[in-house]
Amino acid sequence: MKRKLLFVIDSLNIGGAEKSLVSLLNLLDYKKFDVDLLMFSTGGDLVPYLPQQVNILPVPNYFCYVTKGRNYKNEKIKLLYPKIKTSFLLRMNNYKKMPLHTEQVVFKSIYKIISPLTNIYDVAIAYSQGMPTYFVANKVTAYKKIAWINTDYEKTKYNKDLDYESYKKIDSIVAVSQNTKDSITNVKSEYLNKVQIILDVVNPKMIERMAEEIQVNEFSEGQINILTVGRLVPVKSYDLAIEVAKLLKNSNYKFKWFFIGEGPERKTLEKLISSYDLNEHIVLLGKKLNPYPYMKNCDIYVQTSIKEGFGLTVCEAKILKKPIVCTNFPTASEIISHNKDGLIVQYDAESIYNGIKKFIDDFNYKQKMLSNLKLELPYNSVDQIKNFHNIVEL
Repeated sequence: MKRKLLFVIDSLNIGGAEKSLVSLLNLLDYKKFDVDLLMFSTGGDLVPYLPQQVNILPVPNYFCYVTKGRNYKNEKIKLLYPKIKTSFLLRMNNYKKMPLHTEQVVFKSIYKIISPLTNIYDVAIAYSQGMPTYFVANKVTAYKKIAWINTDYEKTKYNKDLDYESYKKIDSIVAVSQNTKDSITNVKSEYLNKVQIILDVVNPKMIERMAEEIQVNEFSEGQINILTVGRLVPVKSYDLAIEVAKLLKNSNYKFKWFFIGEGPERKTLEKLISSYDLNEHIVLLGKKLNPYPYMKNCDIYVQTSIKEGFGLTVCEAKILKKPIVCTNFPTASEIISHNKDGLIVQYDAESIYNGIKKFIDDFNYKQKMLSNLKLELPYNSVDQIKNFHNIVEL
């Protein structure tokens, strides 16, 4: 008899966790599993990549009302009050000495009006910390509950004691890296026996195939085409990348630095780019459903993050055999062998600049790095599906 699985995630917009989930779902044996997927927003760029066997559940009414402003007739008043209440609590939270994470504020506010799912599952999986975990822990009936954590949990703004009220209802916690596991167990010793590592699922064949799907027209010969992929959010430190671009310009390098991704920092970054007179050197390409043709055709891939749960885009650039410069975020050494298949540099503009400069100026160094990458087997975590199968065993 097939096992009934539920996956819960915020959305399937482009992101590391989202791509990992889609890759995992494409590897499941649907002769063994029936799979439901619940999201808190409709659509999503990665939905077309889902296997047809995945059953997408309706978005819970409150979330659909908030994001789409839908008129639910009889439910409109019922949903309007919690929306106003939540907005007020979020504003008040900003004035607290120890503010809660916004998702904690929202869930506390709407807890009573969110209906539990009626289905009973063999295994329910929250594929991210925050709202997906709160929902699985408190609004789902399942024989086994699993929660994924894909960030440096210890350094997040979640109130850990409040989170514990949900995590104590979770049977297993999955960390996507050793650093992530350490950050979880450092918070509470009670998590020690619950946590295990399952790496983000990366399928090199899929990435290599997608890298051939379209042509890149934005890159030009006769210039250095630098690429960075990720949401425009503070943790990615794109303000630091812009400082590095200024150093490259002042050194008279002919380059363009392309950023794929969208996010709340766009206007701030655009102002910074203009203030440094870098409009001819930095291009914010926005969101791209398929970034891999850009990765394959760039000259240097750069990641300037403060932290990464795992560092999926660096792995993808490595699969596509690109020279990589990345800051020394906590999981960097789990992905890159420094001076062998990439450069890990310190978190400052001068160090990042020198790393990029080394690839530009030292042809032999760059060729040696490329040779090492070609000799390596592509990064491949498809075997992590075995660990997934083990953890969903009842």
